Amino acid sequence: MKNMVNSMNKKTVDEIILQHSDRGMDILQKLHPKEHCKEAVDHFVQLEKGTVFLYTGFWVAGFCETDGPVGTYFLAQTLNTLGYSSVIITDEFCRDYFKEIETIYLPINESVDYQAILDDYNPIAHISIERCGLNANDKYENARSINIAEYTAPIDELFMLGDKTKPTYAIGDGGNEVGMGNFRKEIEEYLSLVPCVVNCDFPIIASVSNWGAYGFIAYLQKYLKKEVMPSFEEVDEYLEYIVSLGSVDGIKKECVKSVDGKEWSIEKEILDGLNEAIKV
Repeated sequence: MKNMVNSMNKKTVDEIILQHSDRGMDILQKLHPKEHCKEAVDHFVQLEKGTVFLYTGFWVAGFCETDGPVGTYFLAQTLNTLGYSSVIITDEFCRDYFKEIETIYLPINESVDYQAILDDYNPIAHISIERCGLNANDKYENARSINIAEYTAPIDELFMLGDKTKPTYAIGDGGNEVGMGNFRKEIEEYLSLVPCVVNCDFPIIASVSNWGAYGFIAYLQKYLKKEVMPSFEEVDEYLEYIVSLGSVDGIKKECVKSVDGKEWSIEKEILDGLNEAIKV
């Protein structure tokens, strides 16, 4: 009886990554009540293994913010461990963030043959994690409605081109990120934000986009029966590394060891919760 009660009280992965919401993702969840992360990974694990493109990097105050690269790094590592081949797509503001992972740095003000990139790598899927996307005003805007196009390589164009033939997944925590175009009407009405118009096949909403990536990893571990969840110590060490390169907290706009203005101790709570959620 006790085990049954504990099971009933156990939070799901999607519930965990939506905790501590302060940017309206809880509102989107109420409007679209389903397990978005679970649905995404349910689909992903059915694909034949191959190259996966992961998109990240959101410019803030002269540097890339700490939300996005952390989750992308550990998801890329996880996919490589599981037999996929990860390629991270970003721009110069994430230079040297992903040393062990193949990375393509796309330019901001130069034309790029995106089709040639797709032809060369033939990715099986595209996953965006906290990447600014073109919005309804035809701009790249941050959460403060400031146009950051001059600091943002239009890599969402590659994502959209890939979306025509291969499945796309995207994680966002505010509404201006690639993939959040699926919730465009709701974001305009309830979140008072000019929404990104870039859609995806499987959107994942989270209070912090890094947490959405951890949720993706948690389900991969559960389904594929291989220990791949990062420890808090590993995440802490990696965050310290990218902060040493200049990465900033997107809310504080400071080069400090935190993400989206939240107490860093919450990160351990989320990771511990996810490990508990996927226990048999």
